[in-house]
Amino acid sequence: MVVAEFSVIPVIDGSLRPYVETALAEIDKAGLNYEVGAMGTTLEGELDEVISAISNAHQAVLSAGADRVVTSIKIDERKDGVSIRGKLEGLR
Repeated sequence: MVVAEFSVIPVIDGSLRPYVETALAEIDKAGLNYEVGAMGTTLEGELDEVISAISNAHQAVLSAGADRVVTSIKIDERKDGVSIRGKLEGLR
């Protein structure tokens, strides 16, 4: 199990919101647990599922009309497991 934080940033003029919604629709389709934040999205799952979901979100933003997309990813993996809830425990 991994927790990943990522952001998909289309390099465009105008509102990012439609592209963010497109990316989040792909994450939702993956069926993984996720939380949307002000500067990125955090999701958890098996590494290959998480990478696939992020790749699908990236490609969906390109397909939605962005000529250029920059995606950044941070991944936290522990042999004994990690979760969004566990990382936030005691902070909220």
